[in-house]
Amino acid sequence: MRRTVGLALFFACLAAGCGGGGGGRLSQEEFQQQANAICQKYDKKIQALGSPQSPADIPAYVQKGVPLLRQGIAELRALNPPADVEDDYNRMLDETANAIPAAEKLADAAEKNDAAAVQDAIKEGQQADDASDELATKLKLDRCAAD
Repeated sequence: MRRTVGLALFFACLAAGCGGGGGGRLSQEEFQQQANAICQKYDKKIQALGSPQSPADIPAYVQKGVPLLRQGIAELRALNPPADVEDDYNRMLDETANAIPAAEKLADAAEKNDAAAVQDAIKEGQQADDASDELATKLKLDRCAAD
């Protein structure tokens, strides 16, 4: 049960990951406001999914969560951050996107009732989340790094 609660938190954190690109450059303040608003929006959507109550619930949870994660990343990539933070921002988005294959592995492992593979997938996703959170914190995107 503790593992499924951790999974829900993991997905919420991933949904909060942030990114950049397109149009005129935003000021630092505009960038932070817009990115944080997008992260908050998708964090709420992920939270609304609830938490898987058992390993059997994980595949359906991932099936609903991954599209939200992809949508959030796409919205964040549409932002055009200040040039001096663009590389870090894009790396943050790439790390967030790295969690998608981990989530898919998690769903597959849960469906097969493979506890070791579940743990490996959670670890892989957590590593991507930690890297994304570190960059979000550096960029002062507090809502994107929120746990």
